[in-house]
Amino acid sequence: MTASAPWRVADTGILAFAILILIYLVMPTLVIVPLSFSSETFLSFPPPGFSLRWYEAFAESLDYRMAILNSVMIGLPAALLATVFGTLAAIALVRGDIPGRRLLAALMIAPLILPQIILAIGLFPIMVRLGIIGSYPGILFGHAVVCMPLVFITVAASLRSYAPTYELAAMTLGANPWNTFRYVTFPMIRVGVLVGFIFAFTFSFDELILAIFLTSPETRTVPRLLWEHLSYQMTPVIAAATVVLLLITLSLLMLAAVAGRFGPRKAKEAVS
Repeated sequence: MTASAPWRVADTGILAFAILILIYLVMPTLVIVPLSFSSETFLSFPPPGFSLRWYEAFAESLDYRMAILNSVMIGLPAALLATVFGTLAAIALVRGDIPGRRLLAALMIAPLILPQIILAIGLFPIMVRLGIIGSYPGILFGHAVVCMPLVFITVAASLRSYAPTYELAAMTLGANPWNTFRYVTFPMIRVGVLVGFIFAFTFSFDELILAIFLTSPETRTVPRLLWEHLSYQMTPVIAAATVVLLLITLSLLMLAAVAGRFGPRKAKEAVS
């Protein structure tokens, strides 16, 4: 009992430190939520009273409605492109016998590691040269580039969670590569593909830096609109829009967490 006491103290200290970090990370959210219900006409904390007027203003704002529509119209196809190419890249690098796989894998996740401002500066002249700067295809392709590593990571993890013997067995029994992928590989990785798609869409929906460089007033997303409003007005409608954006993001992440939780069991059922 005496010997285990220092370990208990250490565990308690680590737990307390983790709780403090969590509180520090959540603190801005704890401030934004009450600000969105403020009765004041400008951002002030603590709010002097309770009001839903800013959520009504957000719902009635044509700018926010168009921004949400743009975010969805950009996020869904960008996530779909990222899912297709990220899945193909993961299969090629995890299952294929390709020289320099480690280097290629590092290049695949580089857009997730590099500062987004560098990617935005690099993509801007390319979009200008192609004549699609400020258009839906321009921001769509830009978001697909930065979202692809998320899909690559989740699908690669799914592929590494089971041995390639299932695919070898299918090909030994006469299945061609397409049937092997359709009936063996994809059922095993479909949860990873779904989680990657959700992560990609969430990342695209919340992305700001690329949106500043690549969008126009007609294609601006919700994060860019919030950034513009912060530059010249500080009304609590910004807090209300932020809370809505936060709820959408948390809902998508919870969906991804639920899908990931049932992933291993579904994968086992797929090959049983």
